[in-house]
Amino acid sequence: VRDRGGVRRVEPGLHRVSPEADAAPHQHEITVRLREVDSFGIVWHGHYADWLECARIAYAAAFGFDFATELARGYTTPLIELAVQYRRPARFGDRLLVEVRTDDDPRPVFAFRYRIVRRDGGGLLATARTVQALVGPRGLLVGWPPRARALLAALRAHEATLPAW
Repeated sequence: VRDRGGVRRVEPGLHRVSPEADAAPHQHEITVRLREVDSFGIVWHGHYADWLECARIAYAAAFGFDFATELARGYTTPLIELAVQYRRPARFGDRLLVEVRTDDDPRPVFAFRYRIVRRDGGGLLATARTVQALVGPRGLLVGWPPRARALLAALRAHEATLPAW
């Protein structure tokens, strides 16, 4: 089954859509744009949240999970926690990798942890963690519907093949 964007969907569980197309779905490349730096020549801290979201959405999409489809079904995933530890500044033109993985949380939420590194091996710039609740069509918090469980299972199966951080 293909959606309107041509992405192959697998139901009811989620699997890698195209393993050949992206060998590292847990890594999302960012090139720092001029508009993202401040008067000091470094990236303004608020842009990191945008980068985390881009990486998280791309990671889920690599396993066939489409946030637009879930929004159309009435589900939303509001951000309820965001923590970033800044270690080194990013500058205009830097090529970065945002690495994302699921994180443990006792609540029925989507929890992710991140590392932002320079692509050229120039070191760790930041670490982060986000937590999102799952809100259903009635505007109430919901537990784990089957698609959410399938997504987390697929992501964790992939992460089991990766070296530890």
